[in-house]
Amino acid sequence: MTTSYREQLLAVLRGESVSSLPWAPRMDLWQISLQARGALPARFAGMNTAGIADELGVACHAVRADYTMKRDPADLLLRGLGLDNHPDYPFRVELHGLDVDLDVGPEHVRSVIHTAAGDVETHLELTQAMQAEGISLPFVRRYPIESVADFDAVAHVFDHCEVIPTPAAYHTFHERIGGRGLAVASGPIAASPIHLVLHELAAMDRFYYLFADSLDRLLELSARLEPFYEACLDAVVQCEAEVVFWGANYDRDLTWPPFFAAHIAPWLTHVAERLHDAGKLLLTHADGENDHLMHFFAECGVDVVESVCPAPMTKLSLAELRAGFGPQVTVWGGIPSVVLLSDSMHNDEFERYLDRLFDDAAQRDRLILGVSDNVPPDADLRRLARIGERVASQL
Repeated sequence: MTTSYREQLLAVLRGESVSSLPWAPRMDLWQISLQARGALPARFAGMNTAGIADELGVACHAVRADYTMKRDPADLLLRGLGLDNHPDYPFRVELHGLDVDLDVGPEHVRSVIHTAAGDVETHLELTQAMQAEGISLPFVRRYPIESVADFDAVAHVFDHCEVIPTPAAYHTFHERIGGRGLAVASGPIAASPIHLVLHELAAMDRFYYLFADSLDRLLELSARLEPFYEACLDAVVQCEAEVVFWGANYDRDLTWPPFFAAHIAPWLTHVAERLHDAGKLLLTHADGENDHLMHFFAECGVDVVESVCPAPMTKLSLAELRAGFGPQVTVWGGIPSVVLLSDSMHNDEFERYLDRLFDDAAQRDRLILGVSDNVPPDADLRRLARIGERVASQL
């Protein structure tokens, strides 16, 4: 009987031997961009990510959701707080009991949420030009936190956010992907409450000033957000997913090792324990510079580090990354997006890169090939096909 891509990917994640190296490039942002440009090749017309994977003859990258799907604009109204809804997610977040003033235009959303502790303002922008570059989520022009004075109001908003489990919605996603790949259920994009402040609620430079000058108040805010995070965790535990996404975008400078140890690792450990007790695996999106962070993931019980990006876009080779993450953690990624761009790497250099890549991938255990972070809009699809040929030649 033919093994499905889903069965193959699960086998790798469980540390079982497989006959071939799985190859699952992320195609959704590529599709969004070319669709916005009016340049999507006819062979892909009308296809979602599962259909594109079928056409390319690869496993479907289905981590969190299929972002090629049209969404109700209301699903992005809380994006300024780092929250969005999607028909594929295992839960929805709804705001209750607070008045909201909205200014919604074709390319922007401005919101003012009125709370007893003050107003929370956000300004989002998603232009046609941004979509043509493959951007699927609005850019935040105004963050809800600009100073300590905003902490209480933001906490009030999260006090009024209800996490509503949607297991049937996730089931539809799971069934749509089927044997084409793994429908990885989405948890929060920030791994912990304080990571949410860094990642979504404040401009990054502002966060570091707040961390240095007002850490006690920042920790108080983080504690106020914990019930929301626990509700998200309850929801992902309830769904039928084999693998759950939780947390993204770590970097040795931005989420430096002491910060990671104190403010991210405890939550990843907590999430891993809950998921493992429910028979699920934990995937986290580790696409940054992982030097000095790699050991944390195995220590926290993370099963899969996804979108892993090696040199030349970061310091470390795939072999060094695999060794650093350790033998119990599956690495999903390994191909930096720049190698797919003909203006970044000529063909002879690309072939030499593939030689090094497949030398590093000779040991197939705990490895799924993918593109970090995603296949770029200007990718040469012949190079994707060439990677597929090299994968097939490993049989």
